[in-house]
Amino acid sequence: MQVIVLGACRAGIHLVRRLLAAGHEVVLVDPNAEEIASKKSIGVVAVTGVIIDIDVLREASIESADALCAMSESENQNLMASQIAREIFNVKHVITRVYDISGLPIFNRSGFVAISSTDVTCDAVMRELEDRDLESSLDYSMHHIMGTSINFTLLNADKLVGAHIKDVKDTDARHIFAIVRNDIMILAQPEMRIEKGDKLILAAM
Repeated sequence: MQVIVLGACRAGIHLVRRLLAAGHEVVLVDPNAEEIASKKSIGVVAVTGVIIDIDVLREASIESADALCAMSESENQNLMASQIAREIFNVKHVITRVYDISGLPIFNRSGFVAISSTDVTCDAVMRELEDRDLESSLDYSMHHIMGTSINFTLLNADKLVGAHIKDVKDTDARHIFAIVRNDIMILAQPEMRIEKGDKLILAAM
């Protein structure tokens, strides 16, 4: 299986080693990926760059990846990278390390599996990747709340119908992360136009 691991933190590096030992093809993406891989003597394909940069993800061969594991210590970037993987590149199996997504049950239908806790993260990811029935494993999410690193707000967008995402200014300095349309979460793009019934997911940066 071709797997992309985002984040060269302790959990990310441990996962890379586990995946390589299991015979998977692994690409590590991190702002310091090449330096860390060399320092830790890990024989992994390393791509240096920001994990939510689409060009960086393309360099990591995301278009042919079987799975993506967002393991960085930034929950916000993990969620964004996971949504990019699902919505733009249609990666079938996406696993995301999270810390606090309480109050946002819409992630249950987002198409990726959310896991938490440093001590059990790698075991949980390996169990997911070893599941041969990939489609059924995407039908649920595990939300183990741990810490408080990010705040999401679900905003009714009725007063913004017709506006482009890039033109929406009054969000209290919060980032428009996604649109919920017909109970489906869609990664927000600047040129997207808000439609009747849409809700905006705002993320505190």
